[in-house]
Amino acid sequence: MTKYKGTKTLEVLEGADNYNKWIASSLMPHVKSPALEIGAGTGNISEYFTHIKDLVLSDNDSQLVRKLSEKFKKNVNIAVEVLDVASNISKVKRQFKTIFAINVLEHIEDDLKALQNMNMLLEKGGRVVLLVPAKKFAFTDLDKNLGHFRRYEKNELQEKIKHAGFELEKIEFFNFLGLLSWLVRDRVSRGEEHLKKSHVKLFDFIVPILKVIEPKSRLPIGISLIVVARKK
Repeated sequence: MTKYKGTKTLEVLEGADNYNKWIASSLMPHVKSPALEIGAGTGNISEYFTHIKDLVLSDNDSQLVRKLSEKFKKNVNIAVEVLDVASNISKVKRQFKTIFAINVLEHIEDDLKALQNMNMLLEKGGRVVLLVPAKKFAFTDLDKNLGHFRRYEKNELQEKIKHAGFELEKIEFFNFLGLLSWLVRDRVSRGEEHLKKSHVKLFDFIVPILKVIEPKSRLPIGISLIVVARKK
């Protein structure tokens, strides 16, 4: 798994409280204890899952893991580990009811192997819950600078999920306006390697409105895809 290039962007997104909470609330109904988060980064979304009775936060970057350990040191229900889900997972001696990953799979060159390893780490009938960037036509220089190998099409992701040994339960687009703003930002801010705090703050300001007006399901397109799949 490639080291995450977007640490600066992670820090910017720490201030996107409304957006982070929106993502977490969209995934939360599907996350059951014991749970493992892959690629927790700085924990800016992990903090919305601290109520889970048994939660393991992981990342392949040891520096980020140290930050996570410090951030959640008072949470006795949370363990923090270094884990590269696309590599050797033999050191993980337990299984989970849920594995979730938010904007992580696109950073992994061999994403199919990562999905297969997630399957191995799940209990029988356990679920993987993912949020990934969507639509190949929206792949920009910023994606490259963030270390993204790809954005996903629905059919492509469905096939990989099934090939990894999962039964798909849900796949849907998320955040329509976010896709539009991503493309506009690419047009007006070419050459910038990172998201600006001003851009993030503006979008975060309108998130409460988006949550009200965006359909709860069957969105025809969006900046992300949400996936829920069960281990066969």
